[in-house]
Amino acid sequence: PARVAAVKPSSMYASGSESLIKQAREIQEEELHKFCVRISKLLVNQDYGNETVDSLQRLYLIFSATKYGRILPPDLLKKLQSLLCSPHSSEQLQALASAILRETLYFGLHSLCSEEVQDSRTVSYVSAVILAQVRVKDEVSALVHRLLKCLESRQPEAQSTRHLLPVLSKIISLSPESLTEDHINLVSRKLVDWLRYASIQQGVSMSSGGFFTGPRTRQPGPITEVDGTVAADFFTVLCVGHSYTDDQWMNLYAFSMIRKWLLCYDTEGSGNADSGNVCRCEGCFLRTKV
Repeated sequence: PARVAAVKPSSMYASGSESLIKQAREIQEEELHKFCVRISKLLVNQDYGNETVDSLQRLYLIFSATKYGRILPPDLLKKLQSLLCSPHSSEQLQALASAILRETLYFGLHSLCSEEVQDSRTVSYVSAVILAQVRVKDEVSALVHRLLKCLESRQPEAQSTRHLLPVLSKIISLSPESLTEDHINLVSRKLVDWLRYASIQQGVSMSSGGFFTGPRTRQPGPITEVDGTVAADFFTVLCVGHSYTDDQWMNLYAFSMIRKWLLCYDTEGSGNADSGNVCRCEGCFLRTKV
């Protein structure tokens, strides 16, 4: 009997992915334009169903496969920016709009630098686009100002500021001198608060429930140490729990960026760790003034 060669599932998926990427790269401009027109019509009609989500996912694949090699039609570009900046958009749509805009050729960022965007979730997705498209230092400085304004303000109950710290960490890597002395002092105080004052109670979590019962809310219990004992004094990155509160997440993010922060900024808040030449932060591309 003829032997049938065994095909590993991973190789099957890899070949399928390569085929999709190849198709995305080979799509012609005329066909892409028609596809973009169709997406624009869906967005105009505020049809945010499965067809729109699927179309946006396909558009992201096309643009990511060519990496800054294509331009969005102005009409669709404007609609995606509106979708991204609207706090009423679902997180899935905001994530897709942000992903597509990050992969396009450079476009003006003035509409994304508006002070009207205040909620932390929207700011985090907008920030990802700005950092991918940024060309001048002023655009980064405006982003820093908005980011710190969000960190200082009280967010709605459904919003969390924990998504903003990774963005701030990225800014420190790319352009550490974008933070003024006031910014540095503010973030330093915030880091101390996040590291010292996280709660030692677990966050509220949902149990999956059984066959005849729906999900139920679990009463929060105490955070434990790695050896299983109850954490009595304060929360650290070594503490264990089923679910974490927002202030505990801020503690974890703050701890993850503290080394980078200390390498970039001295305790005097001068903004450079090497007496005025170049910040020692890995990956920074803008030099500090002597």
